Amino acid sequence: MIQDAIQTTLGIIEKMRIEVYLTKDYSGDPLKTIFVQLNPEKYSIKQNVIYNEDQASGSAGQDLQFIKIEEQEVSFEFLFDSTGIVPPSKIVDGKGDGSQFYDALTDAISPAIANPFGKTESVEEEVEKFKTLLMGFISSTHQTSYLRLIWGGYLLNCRLKSMDIDYYVFRKDGRPIRAKVKCGFKGTIDYQLMVAKQDAQSSDLTHERIFKMGDKLTLTSESIYNNDGYYIDVAKQNKLLTFRNITAGTVLQFPPVK
Repeated sequence: MIQDAIQTTLGIIEKMRIEVYLTKDYSGDPLKTIFVQLNPEKYSIKQNVIYNEDQASGSAGQDLQFIKIEEQEVSFEFLFDSTGIVPPSKIVDGKGDGSQFYDALTDAISPAIANPFGKTESVEEEVEKFKTLLMGFISSTHQTSYLRLIWGGYLLNCRLKSMDIDYYVFRKDGRPIRAKVKCGFKGTIDYQLMVAKQDAQSSDLTHERIFKMGDKLTLTSESIYNNDGYYIDVAKQNKLLTFRNITAGTVLQFPPVK
């Protein structure tokens, strides 16, 4: 593409972007796309494997039983600067109409020089816009936004988990002109993709399990329903006298969630 050739020739750096969606299926164009002011210097990824770590009475060690692999967590630190030294971040409707490329082209060939006689704006408003898009409660869905992080070959469908804001460098009136915003994101996955990855069945279908030695009704129930409160109902459904000591080989029915 012509744009790619121009970017390569002029050394234009592709900006990280955050696409904001209203629903978890990520269908159609995003509501907004955020092009960060400066690409992060680094990012950190964490992923947890969850095991049942209960230890049998009198045993010398633990036999860790796999429960699940949690979705990826990633943290980025974003810089906001209103001194004019670096071009501002941009928020566009949808994916943008390509105008952000020409803005980047202008930024690349025009030196960023702060006006020493002009009044430097505070970064508070830009940070608040960023915070609202990532964290703001959406009344129509009763949810916060679904996000897609895109930077080079990295892509993650996620939601915001945490945000820490540090303001530093201030005007004479005390208003901040620079900020660091550290964001933690938690990967999310829609149901269809989850089924394809885990080869599992929906909790609205009846499940049948043959208990093995060491299995626990509480953990099995939670893994099926994604809720730790249904094991009593399962015990009643199967007419169990106790949910604690279930004989290996017992076949249990896990009814659909109503």
